[in-house]
Amino acid sequence: MNTNDIIYQQQQEQLERQPNFLEKLCSCIYFFRKKTHKTNEKYQLGIDTPKSHSRKVCVLDLDETLVHSQFKPDNGYDFSLDIKVQGQLFKVYVTVRPGVENFIDTLSEYFEIIMWTASLKEYADPVMDIIDPSRRALIRLYRDSCTPIQGGLTKNLNKLGRSLKDVLIIDNSQMSFIFQPENGFLIKDFITDKNDIELDSLLPFLIWLSQQNDVRPVSQLYKQYVMNELTQRKHSKRQILSKSMILNNQSNKKKCDNQIQRTQTVNHCDVEEIELRVEANLNSPNIEMKLDDQTDDESRETFEISNS
Repeated sequence: MNTNDIIYQQQQEQLERQPNFLEKLCSCIYFFRKKTHKTNEKYQLGIDTPKSHSRKVCVLDLDETLVHSQFKPDNGYDFSLDIKVQGQLFKVYVTVRPGVENFIDTLSEYFEIIMWTASLKEYADPVMDIIDPSRRALIRLYRDSCTPIQGGLTKNLNKLGRSLKDVLIIDNSQMSFIFQPENGFLIKDFITDKNDIELDSLLPFLIWLSQQNDVRPVSQLYKQYVMNELTQRKHSKRQILSKSMILNNQSNKKKCDNQIQRTQTVNHCDVEEIELRVEANLNSPNIEMKLDDQTDDESRETFEISNS
């Protein structure tokens, strides 16, 4: 599928679905804030970001990736914000994706984190302050850093001024990395599922990816990582099962040997003596076999012989 087809498909999806929070917010403030903005350049290069050559860059989207926001307190929420834009007040209810704070803290040990949203700064900043209180994300980028294209906005990774082999973007929309599809990881939309485990599940892969020479193509590397993990798990299960079978066989063999030893002890001199007494017609004994539990000798057994 070429770029035009992707754009057309996303335009159709946008027409069919209900407007999301971002679209509603932008629609609400359209008449309160009109910007004159040059859009004739396809690429708007030159975002001023600190550039380290020791670690790779991970760009994190905000809405439907780390949080979900809405204007009504439906289905529960984690916190609410009063957002003021050009004198207009908005009440926003925010639900945080499970594991966000740990995800950002851990990821910051392996990547330079940049939060980049297509939302407005007035809304995004207070949300980022809550989900990233330690400011692990060194850079925050907003709607004005996005590049308008037919059908919406995209995040041109070239604007970061880094080699693309060192740049990863995690977003719930393919439109966000349409210029650099090999650098994008498409994460499942988050709305209100508090049992969501996407971030925790993704962390091991991202840690592994941070150690690779080239993060591209991210989607293929992820499939490779998952397959390797499945193979290793199967191998580990086989090893555990094999050890368990060996231990069980050894235990069964020991039990069997003990049973043979006990049988031999029972059928030794005492039985011969009984047979001789019977042949000599000395008596007609009633024979009862009893295990002596009062001794530490595990294989010791006795016969009680009583006259009838």
